[in-house]
Amino acid sequence: MKEYPSRQELLRDLRTMIERWCDERKLRPLMLILPGYLSLNGLTDGWANLYEALKATRGLGYETFSPADWDSLNDLIHATETMVFRR
Repeated sequence: MKEYPSRQELLRDLRTMIERWCDERKLRPLMLILPGYLSLNGLTDGWANLYEALKATRGLGYETFSPADWDSLNDLIHATETMVFRR
């Protein structure tokens, strides 16, 4: 599992994945993830929206994504969960 030492690195990986999905025309995953990404305001509620959007996107199932995207999606979910719930 990838650890993100900063929010900037997390957002860089997220942005890279979203841009790749745009290029690949992966409309269904984009439909689910973009509302959470666009609501990101730096506050806990924005991170919670992103967390829920990432989980909904993962709900499309493993077969929807490349193995690398599946792993990235799970890493991003774990990282945003940590930000929302501050363990």
